[in-house]
Amino acid sequence: MEKRRLGNTDVEVSVIAEGCWPMGGWYWGGANDEESLRTIHRACELGINFFDTAPAYGAGHSEEVLGKGLVGRRGDVVISTKIPPNMLSPEKMDKSLAESLRRLQTDYVDVCFVHWPNRNEPIARTMEILESYRREGRIRAIGVSNFTVDMLELASKHGTVDAMQPPYNLLWRFIEEDVMPYCTEHGIGITTYSSLAQGMLTGTLRLNTTYRDGDLRPRSILWQSENYGKCLYTVERLRPIAKELGVSIAQLALRWLISQPGVTSALVGAQTPDEISENAGTVGWQLPASTLSMVQEISDELYLSMPYYYDMWGNWRTWNRKGPQREA
Repeated sequence: MEKRRLGNTDVEVSVIAEGCWPMGGWYWGGANDEESLRTIHRACELGINFFDTAPAYGAGHSEEVLGKGLVGRRGDVVISTKIPPNMLSPEKMDKSLAESLRRLQTDYVDVCFVHWPNRNEPIARTMEILESYRREGRIRAIGVSNFTVDMLELASKHGTVDAMQPPYNLLWRFIEEDVMPYCTEHGIGITTYSSLAQGMLTGTLRLNTTYRDGDLRPRSILWQSENYGKCLYTVERLRPIAKELGVSIAQLALRWLISQPGVTSALVGAQTPDEISENAGTVGWQLPASTLSMVQEISDELYLSMPYYYDMWGNWRTWNRKGPQREA
């Protein structure tokens, strides 16, 4: 398993990471804890050392499952978790981190992310508190997720941002316009989420796919009527390319992703040992230049046909140079 240094830190992470959002059950229509534990153990066997979770994933359930799955393995893995946007006051940040550490059965996390920005909480104070956690040894690196460039610049005035976690994949490439160049220039590692577009890039979804109760993916932007059919068509155009290479569509999409300049690691939400094994099959080979160009052209046709979206769930209404504006 290939590993890369996260930003300018001494934290080394596998290029394929296990995103533990589905293990929380919420949003994905439920989860099987025993299957999740087997997936965590299989990931470790495959050399995947990076596990990403958050209190928001099943109200802490994902963290609990991950903590249980990594008992006896703590020294061999990198764990990242997050502070929710409604927990960014000093007292609440302390409480959030303490509860995460308890659920994860550890006394430190390797990376602590701000999950979403909160305009009502000063970024300067948030960064100062995170830096105090770093000095105390409760975290090793500081990350932010879903931040604009303006927010990154402000945060960097009050501490060191080591990692950025944005949505990024073959169907969703908006960070290329500003966030990715900024992170590359300033040595900020990028750990992508929704690396397979919440399963759309597995090639298993159809126009008539039905979703389990509690599976909220159809609420996201890519599932909206103006985008869904175009996205599925783009995935179908990738199918013969993957077949010719002898890989799955998911492996092709992930290989493209980790080949992009600035990307440190791709978080992928495997729910079974077979899925994590398939994800690990992304490493050990390279995309030929001609194939990479072909995949890029297919992706470009979709990307250039879409309006600019800030995030995948429509949390931000409009975009301008001052950043996104919340819906009233």
